[in-house]
Amino acid sequence: MKKKIIAMILASAMALSLAACAGTGSAPAAPAAGGDAAPAAEAEGGDAAPAAGDIQAIWKAAADEADDAVPGENDDRAFKKFDHVVEVHYGYQIDPVDTTLPEGDTVDNNQYTRYLLENFNIKMVCDWTAGNNSDFAQKVSLAIASNSLPDAVIAPNRNYLVQAARADELADLSTVFNDYASKQVKQIVETTGTRAFENGSVDGTFVALPNITVDTDGVYIYFIRQDWLDQLGIEVPKTAAELGAAAKAFKEAGLSPDYAIAGIDAGGRTYSNFLNSSNNGYGFDALYQAFNATPGYFLRDENGELYWGTTTDEMKAALECLHQWYADGLINPEIGVTTNGDNANGVKNGTCGIFMGPWWSLGYGNGDSFRNDPNADWQAYPLYTEDGEWNIHMKDIGTTYTMVNKNASDEVKEAIVIINNVLVRDESIFDTSVAIAWYPLRNTMAAADECEYEYENLMSILAGEATADEYQIGGDKFNGLYKNTANDAATLRDVISEDYDPANILHVTDCDVMTNNGQFNRFYAIFVGDRPYATIEPNKKIYSELYYTIDGMETYWTTISDLEDAEILKFITGARSLDEWDQFCKDWHVQGGDQVLELVNEFLK
Repeated sequence: MKKKIIAMILASAMALSLAACAGTGSAPAAPAAGGDAAPAAEAEGGDAAPAAGDIQAIWKAAADEADDAVPGENDDRAFKKFDHVVEVHYGYQIDPVDTTLPEGDTVDNNQYTRYLLENFNIKMVCDWTAGNNSDFAQKVSLAIASNSLPDAVIAPNRNYLVQAARADELADLSTVFNDYASKQVKQIVETTGTRAFENGSVDGTFVALPNITVDTDGVYIYFIRQDWLDQLGIEVPKTAAELGAAAKAFKEAGLSPDYAIAGIDAGGRTYSNFLNSSNNGYGFDALYQAFNATPGYFLRDENGELYWGTTTDEMKAALECLHQWYADGLINPEIGVTTNGDNANGVKNGTCGIFMGPWWSLGYGNGDSFRNDPNADWQAYPLYTEDGEWNIHMKDIGTTYTMVNKNASDEVKEAIVIINNVLVRDESIFDTSVAIAWYPLRNTMAAADECEYEYENLMSILAGEATADEYQIGGDKFNGLYKNTANDAATLRDVISEDYDPANILHVTDCDVMTNNGQFNRFYAIFVGDRPYATIEPNKKIYSELYYTIDGMETYWTTISDLEDAEILKFITGARSLDEWDQFCKDWHVQGGDQVLELVNEFLK
């Protein structure tokens, strides 16, 4: 009964919020007591169908499933096998330097696509790929402009979603998502309150599967070769100055002969912004935070005035530090230019000892480092301000979206929802020594605290406070919302030595890197990459006032965004002097920044 009441409250809140976001039309009717939501006409005995996009009028909450249904297990429609092959055409972004795919496998013929074909009769056909962020964004943009979207493609951010929806190119997914999303997926969606539906909706219509990622995807830390620190007798750096000194020592000792700190390749950004607030690998977000800078976010000052986080004195101070690192040869001299994944290669081949990113960058993100050198002891740490504070910017619930072409058949729409269900349920059973990025249309959905939940509970097993069996289906501690825990608990000892003492931080020498390499990558990401956020309370969590574009912004946004991306990189490399910082800030405001701030301020009111 308690679950049903919570579900009813959630459904009502979501309905009201969606109506408010749409700006037009009436709010969907609240669910009838004890039952599913129903349109007002049906409640009066009429035959009217729910309005297009009115997902809450037909929503069946996860709590309304049978009490004995196990999330992701007893859900026939969500995991049905078609009685014939259903082809799904898609476009995809794949890392060109990824070497995990076995010889002979391809983007649409690998362990993941074969699993979908064999178990669900879903055949994935990749129409095109792109190797980096900018190329992929350009291909998606061209597909929208030419009305040639494949059956499905991942929108890099909400701008593309809005553009495609308003060009009338996207399917209304309300009914198919409600009918075919698994109980497990619905539980995850409901943990966001109304935000997942709002993010996936444009002008009141639910048009995309929203990405829902763990909070720690937006928490940026730095990663460093602990074995090199120990070899040189250097304490773990806490501040930017100490990190720069360690980088210099790495280079002078010949451990990092070319450069010690990795940076972005072509098409990357040195920091996340409000549209792409997570998963910015090889950027410098951790460094900016150490200077109390929050670039790319809409923020308010102590007087409540809205301002742009890039055009601040704190940002200038951070860039002065980065430029000095660049001038000293500590950062890759080809930053922002290389297109062959050079930064990643430097990390993986053991010639670069420092990089920044979110938790998964360690283990998942640099698996070749450990395959090339099983003693490469990478560790993860926060970077503090000179005052000893760890300040982090917080991400949106997710930043990407699975768009579905309006001309896709009903079966293809169903297949796309099922593909997502399968990823949520089965990700942990795959051999992830083959990068999970090869899973087609991978647009993750996870409970916000999943990594911290796993860290705490898996550590309890290692400490002997719980058993792996308790986390299996039917066990006292099983929780289907946290989709990977059962398999992770069962495979802990494939990777972690019996001699490991959980009172100490985990080192690579406590692990078996190769016996179950996929699980090693995952455990290293959780136990080392997520350790800072799982065990240290940040001093400040900073949220953007807005995480998506609004009407009117498009007139100015491209101009000021392009200006910012180009000039920030120039300040780092010295192509533009920081003596011109004030002029850059003025240009940003004059060329559209002031208009954008005014639009956002009015919208938020």
